[in-house]
Amino acid sequence: MVEFKKRKLTYFVRKLNEKRKRIEPLSFGWNGAAIALSTLAILLILIQGKFLLDQRSLLDNTIGILIFILFVALLSGVITLLLHGVKIIPSRYIWVLFSSLIFLLFCFIGPLNVAIPFILFVAVAVSLWGGLLYKWLKGSYRNVKRNKKISVLTWLLVLTIGIGVWGYWLIHPGEANAPEVILKQLKTSDRYDNVLLHNPAKPGSYPVKKLTYGSPNTYREEFNQKNSLLTKTVDASDFVEKWSSIRTRTLGFGPDTMPLNGHVWYPEGKGDFPLVLIVHGNHLMTDYSDTGYEYLANLLASRGYIVVSIDENFLNVSPYNDMFLVSPLVNENPARGLLLLEHLQTWKEWNSTKNNLFYQKVDMEQIALIGHSRGGEAIAIAAAFNKMQHPPNNGNIQFDYNFNIRSLISLAGTDGQFLPSGKLLPLENLNYLALQGAHDMDVNGFDSSNQQYRISYTDKQDYMSASVYIYGANHGQFNEEWGRGDLPGTANLLYNLKQIIPRDHQETIAKVLISAFLDSTLKEKKQYKEIFKDLGYAKEWLPDTLYINNYYDSQTSLIATYNEDIDLNTTTVPDGKLSGENLKEWKEEKVKMKLKEADYSAVHLGWESNDSPPASYTVTLPNRGIEIQKNDSIVFSVANDAKDGKEIKKETLIDFTITVEDSDGNKASLPLHHISKLTPAVKGRVLKKPFSNLGNISEPVFQHYDFLLNDFKDMNPQFDSLKLKKIHFQFNLTKQGTVLINNIGFRNEK
Repeated sequence: MVEFKKRKLTYFVRKLNEKRKRIEPLSFGWNGAAIALSTLAILLILIQGKFLLDQRSLLDNTIGILIFILFVALLSGVITLLLHGVKIIPSRYIWVLFSSLIFLLFCFIGPLNVAIPFILFVAVAVSLWGGLLYKWLKGSYRNVKRNKKISVLTWLLVLTIGIGVWGYWLIHPGEANAPEVILKQLKTSDRYDNVLLHNPAKPGSYPVKKLTYGSPNTYREEFNQKNSLLTKTVDASDFVEKWSSIRTRTLGFGPDTMPLNGHVWYPEGKGDFPLVLIVHGNHLMTDYSDTGYEYLANLLASRGYIVVSIDENFLNVSPYNDMFLVSPLVNENPARGLLLLEHLQTWKEWNSTKNNLFYQKVDMEQIALIGHSRGGEAIAIAAAFNKMQHPPNNGNIQFDYNFNIRSLISLAGTDGQFLPSGKLLPLENLNYLALQGAHDMDVNGFDSSNQQYRISYTDKQDYMSASVYIYGANHGQFNEEWGRGDLPGTANLLYNLKQIIPRDHQETIAKVLISAFLDSTLKEKKQYKEIFKDLGYAKEWLPDTLYINNYYDSQTSLIATYNEDIDLNTTTVPDGKLSGENLKEWKEEKVKMKLKEADYSAVHLGWESNDSPPASYTVTLPNRGIEIQKNDSIVFSVANDAKDGKEIKKETLIDFTITVEDSDGNKASLPLHHISKLTPAVKGRVLKKPFSNLGNISEPVFQHYDFLLNDFKDMNPQFDSLKLKKIHFQFNLTKQGTVLINNIGFRNEK
């Protein structure tokens, strides 16, 4: 047996040597192609590696990049050996090609339908250019005919110009794209002049002080300063998976001793003050994100809030510690939420501990959580855990939090990454605000709108749920430490960054809306609710761009949500009726977002100008179950659902008529533009031309409308709002269009 194995090994070695001898040196053309392509790929991966490994030591940086290059070369070598029998292309070039493609794909992380054709084109063009140039320099064309020389030189010239143009395109920031219409052009009513509201983005009267707190032996010195407060560590090992030993060595702690670190901005004066925690999202672990909300924290602290920016960077992605994403940390969102609750527990203890700086200065009955990106989902997880006795995945862990978390604010938040038992997070009895940029290159769809629709109200308190979609806003500029590009390093070169609004504009938007929301929900300044019902009330404070806002509150009784069944004629409230006439399209469906279906539904209505009589959609109220008071409003949400790819001009903003009818047949009408016309579907083109129209570039974003019944009464004094029987949507003002409508109901305007 031993002799047989020896003979077999000898035979294998002999065959391998024979194959090695048959591998001929690369010709000048293939050699040039390999040199050009590998040079470009390695140069780009060095630039990308510097970004991904920034904040590491020079030694770590060098080791990390070398290991990655060697790993890719080894992987490509294995693929090359498997393809060695294919003699069309030399094996050594195949090796270079596969290595370079992996490097380029890592440099241009983004939509695969763009990244893959892009890098294949680059690989072919650079290889062809390198091969021709190398052969020319080596004299391969010295003795060929003149026509062939001219042909080669022509190709070289074309390829050189093409590569130059490509390089210029790559470093060019893109094109400025303005919205079709801005807020001030939509909101022209003089009603906005009659409401006395002060700009919530103006600093308040409190002097602001700042300090930090942290756990012992924390990985960052700023949390263990002389005046820093001391916190305990938290065992969150059951809430995160695949925490590597390399991550532990880098940080100095494992998942069983996670620190509670925070930056605190607080008003100087007598309390008690509402408590606001801010948590960042996923970014490079060593490029710290928690210091990026100082612009917001300073404002809120001056207006009488204690604000804490939480450090959860140790839960973020780390190419070095994750072996260039071969073994990343996964399912860490529950840990992000848990840590927020542990921070609240710390504040509860400080508030009740004599001699502590914050003794009886914190209003623990008025708590808000603000989350950015994955932090936007983390605050929802924290709010859900807050009411539970056990986490969903482990009944042996006991929870006893029950804090009075009143408000959640999601900044470009994710949703659906944490699915306990395969279910989405349900929330109830909370105020909720979602801000989303139309040109977000990271969270490309309006994910947090799903969470907004999932909030339910079961008690008698006053809650609201609102969202604002912002043209030109991106993902990163809600955080001062991030930036205009939302993707890692060189990947941003594919994106149109010139259309992104200035950083100070995006920060101003955040300050206006967040400050107003917190004042309304934590300080009972209910007048600021008007802003979220109708952004026209904030048009003088917000930078000039397009905003789409949606709204719902606990004072609203909904007639039709379109989530209850598959019958086109039934309402959410029993015994009501829905009907349509002369509609080109009429169906109920899940709302289709950019990347997936939303969790909520709407009615889809389409009409054309040749409809006679005009198309209409009617809601008939049930005989009982709906109590209407004379100061009520009719409310509904509408989204422009035009998906024909054509640009919609400003003059064709959608308009239609809302007609109410009482049980005696008296009618009164108001046009949609009584509030404002409906904007075109926002084209959120994030890629540079010529890729800007690839994929889904728009999604239905719902605009809230609120029509006072008394305004209809003014149009026809015979109309009796207390006998309201029907609501007609008459599509008679815009020649054609397609819209989605949902959340039709009544709000009691106390």
